[in-house]
Amino acid sequence: MMGLNEISNPYKVDWEYPTQEYFTQELSELLGNPGRFTEQEFFNPDNYDTVYRIMPNTFKTIAEFAKGEEVESKGEIKDILLNQNMVSLLKQEERWNELKDILMNDQQCIKEGYKFFGLGEMKVWKGTDPETGEYINNVDNTDYMDKITDFLWKKSPEKGVSSRVSQRLKDSGEEDPRRLATNIDQYREYARKGEERKLPPAFVVKYFTQKEGNDYVLIGGFKRTSTALQMGIEPIKVWYIDITK
Repeated sequence: MMGLNEISNPYKVDWEYPTQEYFTQELSELLGNPGRFTEQEFFNPDNYDTVYRIMPNTFKTIAEFAKGEEVESKGEIKDILLNQNMVSLLKQEERWNELKDILMNDQQCIKEGYKFFGLGEMKVWKGTDPETGEYINNVDNTDYMDKITDFLWKKSPEKGVSSRVSQRLKDSGEEDPRRLATNIDQYREYARKGEERKLPPAFVVKYFTQKEGNDYVLIGGFKRTSTALQMGIEPIKVWYIDITK
């Protein structure tokens, strides 16, 4: 099979609605990722109250861990979590690993994580919206997502999806490029068979605030989305969680 023909792209994806099983897999990007619990996301004063209403037990658990004792009032929880000197201590690797283990095994925190994910809806993020006929491209306005293709292309001198590009990614000696190369190979195998690949979408959040000048934040599905963008696949769909509604 020859390389990608940009006029007739053989690589196809059917973006599937996320299931409870997939929500469970992505909890590590919600409860287990320290990037969520910063002044740029959950603990920004403009985002705090809304996210707290969705995840009160999670916030209380983090506040008590940070203080080292029980915290009863909502006001004290907020004071602790908006105190960046206090929260910054949680970014120490040993402390964070301990807290992550607590959050990822607390049934009420897990339930709140499902609730957060349940606010989402499927959206076309790049490509033509079949309902409106409008061409949409939010990739460059989504934190982390706009860095994806640059990340890939820095690992290979060729901006394509040929077997040669895949091999160069594997030869980089780094784990993420090797995984991306494997993903490219899988797409190529599906195309050889003339089959459409079924994948869950990436997760994107809209807060009341921007992050790094972007209106949206990619919180899960980096590898799936990066490879699909590299393959020139459209539409790209995401599970869109808008907490500003």
